[in-house]
Amino acid sequence: MAFKKILLVLLFPFLADLVVSCCNCLGTVIHHYTNKTIAVSNLDNSGQAPQITSSASVFKSAYGIRIKLTREKTALIDKPMIVFGECAYARECFCRPPDQFLPDDSLTAIRVITLNDFNSDHLANSDVSGYFKVYVPYSFYTFDDYVKNTSASLFYENDLQINIDLLLMTPPASVGAHQFRVQIVLSDGRTLEQDTPTIDFI
Repeated sequence: MAFKKILLVLLFPFLADLVVSCCNCLGTVIHHYTNKTIAVSNLDNSGQAPQITSSASVFKSAYGIRIKLTREKTALIDKPMIVFGECAYARECFCRPPDQFLPDDSLTAIRVITLNDFNSDHLANSDVSGYFKVYVPYSFYTFDDYVKNTSASLFYENDLQINIDLLLMTPPASVGAHQFRVQIVLSDGRTLEQDTPTIDFI
């Protein structure tokens, strides 16, 4: 018994420091969302950053497509609990984010289909995804790499709507009118798709 009392006295400063260095955090509220719709626009990448263009023409070496992907919260919400924040020796308190949005479905593929003859190897209705890359400031990704490496877990409600920029890396040799169909394939079997406005490559 005396040993237990001595041990408690010795441990008291450590336990007190632990309580002081931690803080009570509200638990994370777990929301769920589904990928709902896409809208696509033509991009002009001839400036410092890609910009949506309503022009009838664009330099073929500066063409891109912007996908606006909208996700929607679903009804199921898991209630939070009071938890201790993670503690550091510097007595800082690290609370988990107050919200987390988990997907009911996720992206499995992005495709671009040309609706006009793109080149001699890719006539109308051919898949030309390989000629595009996803542009994230200062980085380029193949469609497959972007889908694999993009986290589907979100922490801010504003992230339920995002832009995905697809830049044409290998333009066709010829100029003329072009239009593309963009498809986003989802894990639940749905495909979200929309056609770009027709634009002339110059």
